[in-house]
Amino acid sequence: MAITKEVIEYIAMLARLQLDEDEENNMVSDISRIISYFDKLKELDTSNIDAMEFLSVDEDVFDKALRDDVIGKSYDRRELLHPEEEKDSEYFTVPRVVE
Repeated sequence: MAITKEVIEYIAMLARLQLDEDEENNMVSDISRIISYFDKLKELDTSNIDAMEFLSVDEDVFDKALRDDVIGKSYDRRELLHPEEEKDSEYFTVPRVVE
C-alpha cells in the first residue's frame, strides 16, 4: 500500500489532528520508510523457524514471572454496592446532579 498525502490527510481527519504542509510531508516519508522496512522483513524465509509464544530462550524466567490462578477471599456484592442503604438494587446509588 502506497502512503500518499491523501491517506495522511484522511487519517489526520479521523484522529481530529490538524497537520500543516510540512508535517504531512514528513508523515508521508516516515510512514513510507516504516512500511518499506516491513516489506523487507516479508522477504525473509521463515519456513524452518518454529513459532514462539515468548521471545525468551530461558524458560525458567517465565516460571518465576507467571503465577497460578488462585481463588482468594471474595466480598459480598450487595454489601459493597450499598453498605447502609437499600440492598435490593443491583446498581450504585449516586446523588442526583441534574434537575
